[in-house]
Amino acid sequence: MADYNVVVAVANPDNVPGLMRLGCMMAKEHGGHVTAVTVVDTDCAQSPVSPECHDRMSLGYQLLDAAEQMAGERQAPFDARIAVGRGVAEVLDEVAQAQHARLIIMGFSERDHPAGDDSEFERLIDEIAEHVQCNLLVARFREPERFDRLLVPVRARLNLDIRRDLVTALHNQLGSEADVVHFACDDAEAHAKREELLEWLEERGVGEWVTLRVDVGSDPAEAIVAASEEYDAVVLGTAPLHEVRRKYFGAVPEYVAGHAKCSTLLLRAHGILPGH
Repeated sequence: MADYNVVVAVANPDNVPGLMRLGCMMAKEHGGHVTAVTVVDTDCAQSPVSPECHDRMSLGYQLLDAAEQMAGERQAPFDARIAVGRGVAEVLDEVAQAQHARLIIMGFSERDHPAGDDSEFERLIDEIAEHVQCNLLVARFREPERFDRLLVPVRARLNLDIRRDLVTALHNQLGSEADVVHFACDDAEAHAKREELLEWLEERGVGEWVTLRVDVGSDPAEAIVAASEEYDAVVLGTAPLHEVRRKYFGAVPEYVAGHAKCSTLLLRAHGILPGH
C-alpha cells in the first residue's frame, strides 16, 4: 500500500494544534508523513515589501513553526510548504498531488470566496472541495477539544471507509469509543439497516470495539444535534458533489456543523460513486 501522506492546511493560529493532531495521528496510524501548507494572501494595492505584507509573511512562518512543533511532539514525519499570492485551492491540490497525499485536512470556515460575488464558488471551502484530487476532512472544533466519545451517524455506506480510517486512528492512539448510529424512518428500515451495518463492521474488522445503534426518528439532522450533547465529536460523511452542486456539505452535515454541541469532523471521499 502507498504511504498515507496527509496535507494539513493551516491559516488560523487557534486551530493549528487541532488540525495537526488529526494529521499526525492519521499519518502515523496508516504509515505516511504530514505536510503543513499555508498560503500568504497579498493585496494587489500593497507592495510586496510593505510592512503589511511583511507581517503576513511572518504570520505564515509562525503557523508553520507551530505545525512543526506539533509534529515533533507527535513524532510524525513532517515537512512544510508556503505559497505567496496564489489561490488556496490551487496550492493545496498541487501539494497534495506532489506528495501523493491520501487526505487533506483543513478547518471549517464560512469565509466568502476572495473573488467576491462574481466567483463561481460562494465559499472558498466549496472551491477546495471541488478541485482537490484526494479525500478531504474539514474540522470544526468546539471546546473542550477531546475525542473520548465519537458519534458516527450513518445514512448509507457513504464515506464509511474513510471514516473508519479516522475513527481507528483515534481509537488506537487516544482510546476513543465510537458509536455508529443510524436514524431510521420506521422499524422495518431499522431492522434491515442493522443487519447491513453489522455485516460491514465485521468485514472491516472494527466490530469488536465499535457500538452499533439504530434508532427510529423522522428528522436525522435534529436527532444528530440532540445526540451530540453526549459526545465529544460527530464524524459525518458529506454528500457527493453531484448531489449538492456548489455546496460542499449537503443539508444534514451543514446543519450539524452549525448546531452540534461538540466538535464536528466532516469527511468527503474523492470519487464517490452514486448510490454508495
